[in-house]
Amino acid sequence: MADTEKIFVILDPTTMEQPSLVMAESIAPDFNLQRDRAAALHVYCCIDEKTISVGDGEDREQVLAETRELADAWVQRIVERSRAQGRLAVETEVEISADWRAAIVAAVGRQNCVLAIRGMSQHTRLMRLFKDRSDWKLLRDSSCPVYLVKASPNRPVRKVLAAIKHRTEKQVYTEANDMILETARGIASGLGAELHVVTAYKDISNYPDRQKFADRCKLPRNRVQAVMGSPNDAIATAAREIDADLIVIARVGKAGGKRDIGHTAETIIDALNANLLVLPMKDAG
Repeated sequence: MADTEKIFVILDPTTMEQPSLVMAESIAPDFNLQRDRAAALHVYCCIDEKTISVGDGEDREQVLAETRELADAWVQRIVERSRAQGRLAVETEVEISADWRAAIVAAVGRQNCVLAIRGMSQHTRLMRLFKDRSDWKLLRDSSCPVYLVKASPNRPVRKVLAAIKHRTEKQVYTEANDMILETARGIASGLGAELHVVTAYKDISNYPDRQKFADRCKLPRNRVQAVMGSPNDAIATAAREIDADLIVIARVGKAGGKRDIGHTAETIIDALNANLLVLPMKDAG
């Protein structure tokens, strides 16, 4: 597979419904990042070791080995359809880990994939206060773009919303804006979808010139919006107004290994019935 791009597909081991795999199957044949070849699938399943019970007198390593074997057989059944279609190369990986969130991120890094796809987990606000979400771990630490699937994977993408930063004091944010626009434009063009762009501004004194904003995005004025408030509110407002199917944002990594994704992705995931593509950027400063 040296000449083939890989899409990393994260399975949910608690259900037979796998929106991440359905989405990967639909985009992989035509998927490329400025390359003229389709992507293969690396289908990954991680079992939380804490969910595996070992009875008195049982050998723990034997139980874990049997669990891994059963999980692998389950994964093979899950990918049968993908392989039967004959369009894609499909490889699988099963792990058991006491820290499955970290295991997923490490596995994504090992495979050097061009995209990771995960079905969005559903959480109440109360649950979020007490439990670290695997979605955030993946968004914070993944070195490749992450596609979170919340809407039906069979839902056509008719409208793509790109969210960019209004004022970019740092070069990394200017580069992030360029990457978001280029990626969102490519997706919209490839799918025959409408591209819309939104930005947030703090107060009336910071309101962007709409024509300059539209020119910056190379779009007509009715396809760009500036919303006063936080990025969270701006994106949610625009997404609801246009009924966006896919939202494209960036995550800027901080120097020293720290990363700042704020609450933007969290708000989008909780509030909207849309898929989310998060592009990683590294801030050297």
